[in-house]
Amino acid sequence: MTDDFRGARVRPFRALVFDPSVAGDMQTLVAPPYDVIGPEYRDELASRNPWNVVGIDLPSIPYETVAATIADWTGRGVLRRCDEPVMIAWTQEFDLPDGSHRTRSTLVAVVGAEPYEERVVRPHERTHAGPKEERLRLMNATKVQLSPVFGLYPDPAGEAWAAAAVDGEPDAVITDDDGTVHRLWTIADPERLTAIEQALAGRWILIADGHHRYETALAYRDERRAEEGDGGDERPYDFVLMGLTSLDDDGLVVLPTHRVLAEWPAGAEDHLDAAPVDNTLEALEAALAAAPADLVAAGLVLPDRALLLTTPRAGMTAAERLDLAVLERDLLVPALGGDQAHLAHEGLLTYTKDAGDAWDAVRSGRAAAALLVRHIPSEQVAAVAEEGGVMPQKSTYFFPKLLSGVAFQPLAD
Repeated sequence: MTDDFRGARVRPFRALVFDPSVAGDMQTLVAPPYDVIGPEYRDELASRNPWNVVGIDLPSIPYETVAATIADWTGRGVLRRCDEPVMIAWTQEFDLPDGSHRTRSTLVAVVGAEPYEERVVRPHERTHAGPKEERLRLMNATKVQLSPVFGLYPDPAGEAWAAAAVDGEPDAVITDDDGTVHRLWTIADPERLTAIEQALAGRWILIADGHHRYETALAYRDERRAEEGDGGDERPYDFVLMGLTSLDDDGLVVLPTHRVLAEWPAGAEDHLDAAPVDNTLEALEAALAAAPADLVAAGLVLPDRALLLTTPRAGMTAAERLDLAVLERDLLVPALGGDQAHLAHEGLLTYTKDAGDAWDAVRSGRAAAALLVRHIPSEQVAAVAEEGGVMPQKSTYFFPKLLSGVAFQPLAD
């Protein structure tokens, strides 16, 4: 890091929020991020409340009409603009499959939009042009950032969350469809807001979820600056709506995303060391969990057997040494003829966060093989970002997701 590294600019903002006294229970208004919602689930969410956020964040109407919808909701009092700048303190309480109970703490604020090369905001995955083009069309139509990017920052001492001084009853409590309990507190006190800004000053931010959203906001900012000129003043579109969690938060969980394969050439497993395990999902998961950390490891599900695949960890950079990077380089490319992005594009590879779904896909004949993988510790994700690297597609599944509908960031006054 260079001596002139200035760190992220984190600010409170005049949020646009739902008014439950008009719109109804917040539980009926929020939704998961737009990019994890299928058509049937979208319809189910929309049926809960005519003002559910999917109506504007995942609209079934032309983008050009969404702006009028937001204006209509604001005119009816369904949405209201905060009189003063605020941040939102947000806890998410949840259970993991292993039975452990966690709580993750997040601060919702706006963060100065910076190109990746500045190393202030850092990606960990590659993105595709198509989704960004669609979101930019929606942002141009609405002039509102509708869902937060999920960012992580280094804070071993927990200074930023301590500065929020969360106390008292929350303003809202929401239990989502995964059973996660969300609690929200609006922070408007100037002294507390300043304390949070100071605690976050000089830190960098790693994008956990929402790379497309961040890059869309950056593109929108560049378009507006090109049209209006860069007068030096901070404008709303110079900032990106983010939920910020410490990399050191005890509730920060990165779940694995397993690979399901439509083809598996005979003997492909011989590219790595393959050891048979008892032919049950439980035995394979146990063998994978017990595999040494200094080895790359994956569980291979075939129609008639289960194998633990291992190989020495190799590579010069943090990204090259990741399990998924080595599996791609030493197994998928030589055995199937392409990296994960290519195989996914060809319809030969799909993803699931549920190991049982991956097992059933193979044993039912819907897939030829599946690779069960281990979760990637958050410190490994941070190490890749620190080196300026990126991870293979669908390497991480941060759980739980941040909800859309908690707050919006207007880009024009």
